[in-house]
Amino acid sequence: MAAKFGLLMLALLVFAGHARAGELLVDQSLLSAALGQDIRYSVYLPSSATPGARFPTIYLLHGFAGGQYEWAKGGRIAETLDRLIESGSMSPVIAVMPDAGKSWYVDSKRYGGPGDYETAIVRDLVAGIDARYPTLADADHRGIAGISMGGRGALRLAFAHPDVFSAVAGLSPGIWLPGGVSGRTGPANDPPEEQAKWFGRTAGETFDIKIFNAQSPFALVDGLATLSRPPAILLAVGDDDYWKLHDGTVELYIGLRRIGLKPELRVGDGGHDWKFWRSVTDAVLLFLDGSFGDR
Repeated sequence: MAAKFGLLMLALLVFAGHARAGELLVDQSLLSAALGQDIRYSVYLPSSATPGARFPTIYLLHGFAGGQYEWAKGGRIAETLDRLIESGSMSPVIAVMPDAGKSWYVDSKRYGGPGDYETAIVRDLVAGIDARYPTLADADHRGIAGISMGGRGALRLAFAHPDVFSAVAGLSPGIWLPGGVSGRTGPANDPPEEQAKWFGRTAGETFDIKIFNAQSPFALVDGLATLSRPPAILLAVGDDDYWKLHDGTVELYIGLRRIGLKPELRVGDGGHDWKFWRSVTDAVLLFLDGSFGDR
């Protein structure tokens, strides 16, 4: 709590009397050894009048059809961060928006898939960002959030790597009830052409529901119970979600409560779109900010 209070006081001192907009840099890249190629990203850098200031970092993951620009365009993230930081509602942060294609944020090179994106993000991207920008380079000041496919990815990465991320928010995360049936309640019984369309070779050379479920955040829940410092968790989903992701989201919330964690849950009026995600973005950013340095 003391660390969080200190960061907030720094924000008030830095921005009082001379609030300035942060800077959004697009078309950035750094080399990922896991991918054997560059990983592209956009980054928001807060303005600061304090020489040598360092900031927490939030990683924002896009959905299936998105990319490194999605949070900037659909999410209007720079404007939102400017408003919250300049008002003193949250501490200044660096926000990183990587492009992970249709990878589902898993390691899939072994299946001939898009590549080892889990390793690329948690190892290569995080290390590269910490080396390139003035971050507070520890898990206690690093959070992650995502929408849809990115919501599933954010939860998986935070659950699997609590030494990297201390807080996570999944917005309409692409999680279905374990063993869910076809169509909008899960991919298990979808025809092969649909499975190939949505998942490619991320869960086997041909889609394998056992691999897909093993990659799910559900598979990592029991392991969280053994952690002395589990990540802070927020889940948000619209009550009219087209893919019926509210079922899996609520079930995950119940499972996390069952092992003694205290996740937060927001079920709001909305669908699977940026109208809903923008409606909860303030709450997500404030939740992540409030979790930094507080484990």
